[in-house]
Order: sequence, then structure tokens, then C-alpha cells
Amino acid sequence: MDTKRPQKKIKIEKVSIEKQTIQLVLEQFKNKNLIKDFVTELKFDEKRRFRFDWAIPELKLAIEYEGIFSKKSRHTTVSGYSTDVEKYNLATTQGWIVLRYTAANYLNFEQDLNKLLSL
Repeated sequence: MDTKRPQKKIKIEKVSIEKQTIQLVLEQFKNKNLIKDFVTELKFDEKRRFRFDWAIPELKLAIEYEGIFSKKSRHTTVSGYSTDVEKYNLATTQGWIVLRYTAANYLNFEQDLNKLLSL
């Protein structure tokens, strides 16, 4: 007789320093009242399931982190990259500004946001 209990699957969320940094910059801008608010995983289209990693709705500004440097990334496949392009084009046609970052350029985010806010 087997008395083993089925083990619960534990979901381990990957946390990257890059994503944490972007989040921290957004929180700092909010705390300094430079932006009203930001949201994560904003679904911006009623028909498609596309979501932005972060968004500042008042500015219609989306921030995307592209995880292209991981061993397994859908961003680097032809279909994944094509879906991303479709998402960004749809967002642009709806008036969104989309800022995209990778592990190689995420440190530019604060400077880019400052530039956009000074327009």
C-alpha cells in the first residue's frame, strides 16, 4: 500500500535585478509625485490578451522588459518575436508609447522616463 501524499507543486517566481530596478524607479517616481500611479500587467486591448509589464496609464506609457538573455525565452523564437511585434504595433496604433528594455539597457529607464516627463 502506497501512503505517499501527492506533493503540491510550488511555483517559483524568477525575480531579476533588472525587473526589480524598473519597479523601484517607478515607485520612486510615484513617491516623488512625478507620476500619479503605475500598474503591472495592464491589459490594454479588449479583444487581445496582450498585457504590458508596467504601464503609466495617465501618460499612456508602457514599459516592457524583454527577457531575451535567459536560456529559454519566447522573445527569441520567430513566433514569439512576431507576437511581440504585433503587440507593440497594436499599442502604438492605440496611442501608447512603448519603452522596451533588456538586461543590457535597463539602466537607461530612469533617464528615459525623465526625458518623457520633461516634454
